Amino acid sequence: MNDSLSFESFFKGAKKAAHKAMDDHGRPEYDEFALHAGVAVEKLAKAVLAAKNPLYITEIRNADTMLYLGGHLKMDEDKVRTVGAKDAIVLLRKIGVLQPDSQLDLLIAMRNGAAHAAPDSAKAKGMISPLARTIETLLSDLGKPLDAFWERWTKAVKDAVNEQEDQVFRDVQLRITQARHAFEDRFVGLPAEVKEGALKAPPPLHQGFAHPLEVLKGGEVVLKASGGGCPACGGQGILTFEPSERSDTGTTFTANGFGCYLCNFEANGPEEMAALRKANTPPMLSGMTVADNHTLTSVEFAVVKAKSA
Repeated sequence: MNDSLSFESFFKGAKKAAHKAMDDHGRPEYDEFALHAGVAVEKLAKAVLAAKNPLYITEIRNADTMLYLGGHLKMDEDKVRTVGAKDAIVLLRKIGVLQPDSQLDLLIAMRNGAAHAAPDSAKAKGMISPLARTIETLLSDLGKPLDAFWERWTKAVKDAVNEQEDQVFRDVQLRITQARHAFEDRFVGLPAEVKEGALKAPPPLHQGFAHPLEVLKGGEVVLKASGGGCPACGGQGILTFEPSERSDTGTTFTANGFGCYLCNFEANGPEEMAALRKANTPPMLSGMTVADNHTLTSVEFAVVKAKSA
């Protein structure tokens, strides 16, 4: 039998496609993600079927392929037809490996280009959960460990199916991992000092990063920004603040965003900033109170940051 139809070949192909899907999601290329995610599910589904019985990967109603896989008929390799993603999932549901899942069905429809006339990137972005839980179920049936399949993406896919955390937290955790891997990939094959140099180099407009930056509107401070450790790459990013409370003597600013120019990780809004602080990341300043007509020096800012930790 053709080696490309073996369990090992399907499993290897599923792993390769799944990793491509995670890379796509982090770029973000959500339409490409949906394509590679669907391929990963299809190949792993075929691996499960092939492990149970090689005949199960036969395209339904294709007797020649069935006889070929059974070793009783010779065929040209280009004429061999195997079961498609949709039918493979149907078979796995019939034997109890998979359960009905409308989100998985939508992912396969997107992979086949049948869900919409034009790709829906917003919906494709959210398909990471059905991908993660389906892969986990299929690996469990095969008795294969999750980390051996996902490798560096293991924590990210575990977070994606962690129903004990809310969607914002899961999304922020995933984006941290994606940004970290994208940053690390840039330095593959290069000396370690190249990456170290990038992390130590002052960011663009470094004066704005090194000291609190004030943005004025009509003479009133409406935003402050300061350097902050990036949870993804470890470089220096920008923390932004907006006024949350004013008094006769000063203004209290609350952190409302973070961005890193090195790895492009971003978090925006109070919910994502709360998720960022909840994650195991470098401590970040959540707010500061500034007296009227007073700009914090770098030393004073360090004291404020220490008090807030």
